[in-house]
Amino acid sequence: MPGKNKYWRWFENAVFIVAFFYISWDWVSNFFIYLYNTILGKGMIADINQQVKTHSYNDTFMTIVWEIIFIITLWEIGLLLYEAVQKEKENKWGLAKGKAVFHYVARTFKPTFLASFVGLYIPLLIKLDVFQLVTPFFNKFSLFIINNKWYSWIYAYLVWELSTWVWHYTFHRVRLFWCFHSPHHAPDDLTITTAWVHFFAEGYFTTFMQWIILSVMGVRAEMLIPIFAIEVGWGTFIHAGERSLKKGRLGLLKYFLITPSHHRVHHAKNPLYMDTNFCTFLPFWDWMFGTLQPLRDEVKIEYGITRQMDVTSFIDFYFGELILLYQDIRHTKGCRNKLYYLVKPPGWNPGNMEHTAAMVRSDFLKTNPQLDHTSRKWIFQKLLKHQPVNH
Repeated sequence: MPGKNKYWRWFENAVFIVAFFYISWDWVSNFFIYLYNTILGKGMIADINQQVKTHSYNDTFMTIVWEIIFIITLWEIGLLLYEAVQKEKENKWGLAKGKAVFHYVARTFKPTFLASFVGLYIPLLIKLDVFQLVTPFFNKFSLFIINNKWYSWIYAYLVWELSTWVWHYTFHRVRLFWCFHSPHHAPDDLTITTAWVHFFAEGYFTTFMQWIILSVMGVRAEMLIPIFAIEVGWGTFIHAGERSLKKGRLGLLKYFLITPSHHRVHHAKNPLYMDTNFCTFLPFWDWMFGTLQPLRDEVKIEYGITRQMDVTSFIDFYFGELILLYQDIRHTKGCRNKLYYLVKPPGWNPGNMEHTAAMVRSDFLKTNPQLDHTSRKWIFQKLLKHQPVNH
């Protein structure tokens, strides 16, 4: 068995090397070709001019966002390679130094580059196509169908964010779904490439949950294309790590948008940060449901998931939670407990909730009440303070 594991690791590493150089080269070459064309008056300039002429301002926004993502991604990859070499600068180049540099780079980028090979983009494409097919069915149960006025677009985006919050919250609080979502949280370092890490089947479950909410709430299928573009574009950008955006708060925007600092909190395993910041672009629903958690300077972020794992093992970070769930179900007695393992929160054991994220966070805040002050609590306290007393 150890021998087989060794050969499997060699295979994983070989695939990672191919994926790393292929994807990096593809990104770098396309970026510089686009940049060269832009200097010649084509490229971005031509794209934006065309979009402005046709009043496609959403496309203009996304063109700029994606170029920023390209630049930050390449910058993060370059910085990590530089860090890896600097850590070994005292050693002469050779097999030992090469292996050390490889393992340093692989620790951060192996999960993300391999996961991108397992089908991140296929579920995203299917999501739009299938939604348009099934929307007529779900629209039979719609409370109403919205129009195309400007205020309807605001409503549609708020409903989209609500559907995002619902599936994201559910995938953190139901263990079976957490098994699908955990690879995204497995990396112990955060870069834009972390946005690539998703279990191949996750998109089908999330899409179904969003279909129901969006269709019943009357959102038109054709509205989803620009909305989804913002979701993917901004959702990728907020994975920028400390190397590229040190603070990530984006000034005053932190009060109105989900920023990289918000999403760093979401990827943290610190008790204060567990199961918070589920939205992608607007913090409205996180604020409403009490899951909005700003980054606190006194609580340094620790990335990853709470169990011990090997992030350089594709099997462990991609399938590890499913394997552990299978073992728990297999070794517990009673059909009810077996079912509970599927639907209860991660960390649940029969008769014991103390290791679930909600309990861990609650216990932490009891001993650190000064960290539990939020604008939502402040407003509710003010409102309740002025409630009339019933005699």
